[in-house]
Amino acid sequence: MRLSLFAITAAVAAVTLALAPPTTASAQTRTRQVVTPPQTEVNSAVRDLVALNRLNCNVDAARFVGRNNEGRTLYEVACVGAPGFLLLDTEPAQTVNCVANNASVAARRAENPDVDAGAECSLERNLNLLDSVQPMVQSAGIDCQADGARWVGTTTGGETRYEVSCATGDGYWLDVRNDGSVATTRSCLEVVAAGGACELTPPAEIAASIAALAAPSGRTCSATGARFVGANGETGQRYYEVGCADGIGFMIRTSSTNAFESVIECAQAVNIAGGCRLSDGAAVSAASAEELQARLASASIACQFVRNGPPRQETEGDRRTVVEFDCVDRPWGLVAFLPNPSGSAEEIDCLTAQARLGGCSLTSRNMLLDNLGMLAAARTQLASCAVSDFRMVGRLSSAEAGSANGAGDVVELRCDGGSGYVAVVRPDRSAITQSQTCATSAERGGTRCQLGS
Repeated sequence: MRLSLFAITAAVAAVTLALAPPTTASAQTRTRQVVTPPQTEVNSAVRDLVALNRLNCNVDAARFVGRNNEGRTLYEVACVGAPGFLLLDTEPAQTVNCVANNASVAARRAENPDVDAGAECSLERNLNLLDSVQPMVQSAGIDCQADGARWVGTTTGGETRYEVSCATGDGYWLDVRNDGSVATTRSCLEVVAAGGACELTPPAEIAASIAALAAPSGRTCSATGARFVGANGETGQRYYEVGCADGIGFMIRTSSTNAFESVIECAQAVNIAGGCRLSDGAAVSAASAEELQARLASASIACQFVRNGPPRQETEGDRRTVVEFDCVDRPWGLVAFLPNPSGSAEEIDCLTAQARLGGCSLTSRNMLLDNLGMLAAARTQLASCAVSDFRMVGRLSSAEAGSANGAGDVVELRCDGGSGYVAVVRPDRSAITQSQTCATSAERGGTRCQLGS
């Protein structure tokens, strides 16, 4: 049986968010005022330049800005459904995104109000970034009615980066190519996880929107925070954590398209990229312990509860919850397989778990050695064997043993001094029913010892 370790990597943290220095029109500081040509001439020149340079723009309006000392003309161009730009009629033409340009101008003026900050975009459509960005949002397949937008910068790959906020839900960063297509989208939670910042979407709004993803499960909370945990590199499934006002949050798993798949309580999420960080650990542990004790009782599994280990989940079959328990009345330990909700309950002790699950944590191997030592001391043949090591071999059925009394778990025992035995331990761990030396077992074609002689 394999148990899922939820090997999720926070891969988004490795995404390069570096931005190139803000871009400005190189001709701006050298632009000189001349007689403005007729608008029809401006419109014609701009449309010719757009077509000649194959620029992504359905021209809506154009404006003559000026000419530089080399005689090159600078225009402002507004586009339908795309951000506008400043256009210098070099060969090939040079363009600067209006949003980027105006942001750079504003930054220069903030540093020095008296500086000649250069040309600005002023056409009405170019001052309404929201209308330009919304088509990009739709083409990216994002469920977002943009209600705010800003220019973030230019990526090292040459894309223009925008932030958009949504009327409901998380915001996004969009990296847009020169042809207007969207190269990359990242939710604000991913941006924050990678060390960036969203300025248009309040954290509380993001948290509420992530918590709302869990609505199909019926799991609700008053969200106090949220974070992007990571993504499964093979399936594309995404993981989010939600913090709740009661201190007991949860994780949400979505598909690669961000459709809700399941809620994972923090007590069961310990192996998902480090587990929950937004919940109170003590509150989560207490709530989990209460729930697991109730599930034990429902499954009619006895346990005078002391503590429990972290829950895991089977990756195959009924995908039951697997939990180790420390119980006063279970000296050999307890591992319970609890339905969720399919399948049937099952219990094994930590001796069986050595072979089936690789062992236990709350009931240590040394504790099992002590228990085996006491059983060996009660059997005449083994009374002189101070058990120093053991190895699980397998299980002997009633049919194989010849009777129900002879059935049990086959264990190799190593004694201080190097001698060894093969023994059968009753399923209820009350006694060793059969035993023989390692040499006898080998001579009879039985188990060959690996720990002793």
